[in-house]
Amino acid sequence: MSLFEIQNLNKTFYGPPDTQVLFDLSFSIKKGEFVSIMGPSGSGKSTLLHILGFLLDPSDGVFRFDGKEYCEHSEEEIAHVRNKKMGFVFQTFNLLPRQTVYENVSLPLKYSSTPESDWDQRIKSVVELVGLSHRSDFITSKLSGGERQRTAIARALVNKPEVIFADEPTGNLDTKSGDVVMDTLKKLHKEMGHTIILVTHEKETAECAERMLYIKDGQIESDRKIH
Repeated sequence: MSLFEIQNLNKTFYGPPDTQVLFDLSFSIKKGEFVSIMGPSGSGKSTLLHILGFLLDPSDGVFRFDGKEYCEHSEEEIAHVRNKKMGFVFQTFNLLPRQTVYENVSLPLKYSSTPESDWDQRIKSVVELVGLSHRSDFITSKLSGGERQRTAIARALVNKPEVIFADEPTGNLDTKSGDVVMDTLKKLHKEMGHTIILVTHEKETAECAERMLYIKDGQIESDRKIH
């Protein structure tokens, strides 16, 4: 079953001047797929990710998530989908630098319906999953870049989302740390069954996915299976 269905989707940022950044996109993504969205800087790939992640409204076209059209969601439902069904990992980590790994990972739970009695187990479970149990009480500003990004992945996982969005997750990392982060995402896909949507401009990173959408100048140039 398709988790995302996109038909003739466009995105324009209204000015002046008006700037159209996505043009007539059509594709679908199934539950459990690992898809990379690749393209040069300014191609519209991050804008597309933000639309798929309910962070931006499409200008027109059809966008369905889990069978329901985006335009049919109330603001309250959009907030629920983002918090409960989606997890986000960004290039800049977006962690609170003076708080510990444990405290950072706990943040999404404070805006969820998960009983507080379940928080500790949830947090420890995802911290262990990304291999950071030994760093749980460390202030995140003291961690390496790779450890901070794995903390961000744990935070994205703590509400047990259906989808993980990763926007240039290795962009600020050295090669070794980037490999560890990508191995973590591949593990989440293969062993845990998460749907993962990865945005990158790096060919080697994009090819970690099962399938690649290549975007240039706001249009899909190719859509191909990798593995």
